[in-house]
Amino acid sequence: MKYAKFIPNKMEEMSWWIPASFAFSCGLLVTAIALLIMRGFDGMDPRWTFSIGADIFCLAISVMLCFSCLLSRRSNTEQAKSFVVMLTMISFALFLDEASWLVQGKPALRLVNVTVNVLFYMNGIVLVNQFWRYIRKALKMDNHLMKVADNVLTALFIPSLLLCAVNFFYPLYFSVSSAGEYARADKWYVSQIYLCMALFIVILELFFSKAPRRDRWVAASFAAIPLVNQLLTGVTFGLSTQYAAMLVSVVLIYGVVFADRENTISATETELGVATRIQADMLPNTFPFMPERTEFDLYASMDPAKEVGGDFYDFFMVDDNRLALVIADVSGKGIPAALFMMSSKILIKNSVMTGKSPGEVLKIVNNQICENNREEMFVTVWLGILDLTTGQLVSANAGHEYPVLKTPDGDFEILKSKHSFVVGGMQGLKYRETEMTLLPGSKLFVYTDGVPEAEAEGEVQYGYDRFLDTLNSHRDENPEGLLKAVTKNVADFVQDHPQFDDLTMLCIHYIGKESEVNHEERTDD
Repeated sequence: MKYAKFIPNKMEEMSWWIPASFAFSCGLLVTAIALLIMRGFDGMDPRWTFSIGADIFCLAISVMLCFSCLLSRRSNTEQAKSFVVMLTMISFALFLDEASWLVQGKPALRLVNVTVNVLFYMNGIVLVNQFWRYIRKALKMDNHLMKVADNVLTALFIPSLLLCAVNFFYPLYFSVSSAGEYARADKWYVSQIYLCMALFIVILELFFSKAPRRDRWVAASFAAIPLVNQLLTGVTFGLSTQYAAMLVSVVLIYGVVFADRENTISATETELGVATRIQADMLPNTFPFMPERTEFDLYASMDPAKEVGGDFYDFFMVDDNRLALVIADVSGKGIPAALFMMSSKILIKNSVMTGKSPGEVLKIVNNQICENNREEMFVTVWLGILDLTTGQLVSANAGHEYPVLKTPDGDFEILKSKHSFVVGGMQGLKYRETEMTLLPGSKLFVYTDGVPEAEAEGEVQYGYDRFLDTLNSHRDENPEGLLKAVTKNVADFVQDHPQFDDLTMLCIHYIGKESEVNHEERTDD
């Protein structure tokens, strides 16, 4: 027993920056411990020892949090990216803080002391800017005031970094004596302007944000905890626990907001998994279909661009001698398209089973859909009914892709005929029918536009020429072999480029009695 290929779209592959951030944080932790062992505690002020211990401890926590993000199922989201960037910036700040105390009072390392502290101040500016962006997205701060504030902080970002770099040449924020001792300069308070401005804007916006109260309180902690820490330890030289305090608030954000939303995403993924299985069960997926019938062989597959798709195929016996074939493409993607797809599939099948012709079926279904279609969705449909005794195929095409036909001794060629309008677009439409007779040995291939329009890097499409070349190079394969050949060729073409549309195909090999191929078009009244 074989089953149709129905593969949910794979979750986005993890970007390189999360493993890189984790590796970077691990490297900082190992280096921090190694430098402390090399330096030792000889001659170190107890306050420096406390600050260094807090830095290494918090570095370890940061590494664990980064590892947790590495394992997250949704590590490619913008929120996760911002969170990991903040963790990385805090890790770097903790490492720089430890390094600044390790070189304190070392005349030979005066230049290292200056460099470490310049990087320390610059890293603080980057971290504050990143936190602002994270909070803006998390709390949906999109009003006019926040746009103005964002422009102001963006405009001041580069000048603030340049002011930090000035300390290489002039003691604006700090000085390092010839004895290698760091000391704050008279203008030290200038270094806190960017931070205070960002914190003031965040606190102001928290009162107007429409985010849940819990999320606002957690976000406020990022401002409140470092502020309280600064008031308690800012006047005491040797105690630098500012970034340890920031890490505490980041842990709160992770535990209350980030992890909670991960649980919500997990529940949503469970529901999507159920929806995927329901949709898969809606499509006929047991092959060979009616193995006792020797007049034909067919195979079909669907590969949705998302967990659930809008494409569908169907095939079923109308009576003892007639086989109905359907392939369709609903506008849109995801859950709405899947619901519309299920409704359309049921309506089409129910109408076909009443004995009506393809044109009549699409006319009825179109009117039914248009009666209550507030979302203004539509579906392109190719519907054919094949008489297995004579090979006569009556079909109707509602804005769908042209079918491809291979005669017994020929190649696959596109069958072009006049399209009718899509189903669900306008009430009261009539649908043109096409009649033809399949010769024994003929193969009919129908598909959705996701096949020829599959894109590789650079927005280059797979195209009809490649499609026909693939079919003709495997013309002697059975329907299953043909579909698998096209699927593989499309995958080789697009490689790692994201799939933006569903790939759905159906192929039938007619093995009935010989008859002449006859084409005739008529319009259903």
